Amino acid sequence: MSNAADDPGHRPPPPRQGDPHPYQGDPQPHLGDPQPHPGGPPYGGYAPPPPNQPPPPAAWQGPPPGYGPPAPYPGPPARPARPAGKGFLGALFDMSFDHMVTIKVVRAAYALSIAAYTGIALLMLYEAWGFSVWNKFLEWITILATPVVWLTGILTTRLALEFVINQFKISEHLKVIRDQNEPR
Repeated sequence: MSNAADDPGHRPPPPRQGDPHPYQGDPQPHLGDPQPHPGGPPYGGYAPPPPNQPPPPAAWQGPPPGYGPPAPYPGPPARPARPAGKGFLGALFDMSFDHMVTIKVVRAAYALSIAAYTGIALLMLYEAWGFSVWNKFLEWITILATPVVWLTGILTTRLALEFVINQFKISEHLKVIRDQNEPR
C-alpha cells in the first residue's frame, strides 16, 4: 500500500479556515542544510538580513518634501482699506486722484436718473390724454410706449453705471495686487 504523500495524483485537502499552513510556493529547507534556503525563512519566521545589506527601510514617515496635498486656497484678495480722513469734499479736491469720487456719487446719480425717467414717463402719459381730441391712435401708441421708454432708460443708465463701477473695482483690485507684490 502506498503513502498518500508519495502518490502524485493525490492532492491534500485544502486547509480549513483558521488552520495554520505554510506558504507552499517556497521549497522547504532540508534538515541537513547548514543554511536556510534563499527563498526565506520557513513558516514565515524572522530571519536576520544577509551581511553587507542595507537595513530595511524605516516605517513610512509621510510624503517627501514637495509632495502631498496642495496648499489651501488663500481665498479672494482682501478688500482695499478705505482711507480714513478723506470725505466727499476731500476726495473731490484730491489733485492726485488717489480717492475716487465717482464711486461715492453713483448711488445718487442712479436715484436721480430713476426720478428723471419717472417724470418723463408721467409727462408722456399726461400728453397722451391731451391728444385724445384729435388722434385716438396716437394716444394708445403713447400709452403703450411709455413703460418701454421708462424701462429702457433705467436699464441703459444702470448698465452704464455698472460698467463705470466695474472699471473702478478692477483698478482697486490691481492696486491691492501691486501693493502685495512690492518688496518691503
